[in-house]
Amino acid sequence: MNDLSLFKHKIKMNIRFSDLDAMGHVNNAKYLTYLEEARIDYLNNILCLSNENLDYQAVIAKVDINYLKQIRLGDKLEIYSRIFKLGNKSFDFEILVVINNNGEKIIVSSSITKMVGYNYKSQKTVILPDYFRKAVRNYEKEVEDNHT
Repeated sequence: MNDLSLFKHKIKMNIRFSDLDAMGHVNNAKYLTYLEEARIDYLNNILCLSNENLDYQAVIAKVDINYLKQIRLGDKLEIYSRIFKLGNKSFDFEILVVINNNGEKIIVSSSITKMVGYNYKSQKTVILPDYFRKAVRNYEKEVEDNHT
């Protein structure tokens, strides 16, 4: 999709020297950290949680990342995230990593992360709770809800 107008949630990210590889650009594995930071901030915001309470009752099932352009030290990153699909037991994040070059927005990666409701005590998947589903629907402009 890559339409930034669909995204309400955005965080800024600083590139650390340790994020770089021998080629001088951000190592591909660091993108997973950027996506994680965006997901945590998003979920904390919509669920009104503190950073000390990360009780999401979900696990990552799949991450699909498209690397479109390089990120270099000094680039100003903005990470846009949204939940665009709710299933019975899963939900899908779309996350765009963007360089803001003096107002020009350049998408450098796009990703989809599938998360699954999970009970850590029983070690089983669970149906997404109604409070979570409601919080997402209240926050997002457009969300596909396949809950039956």
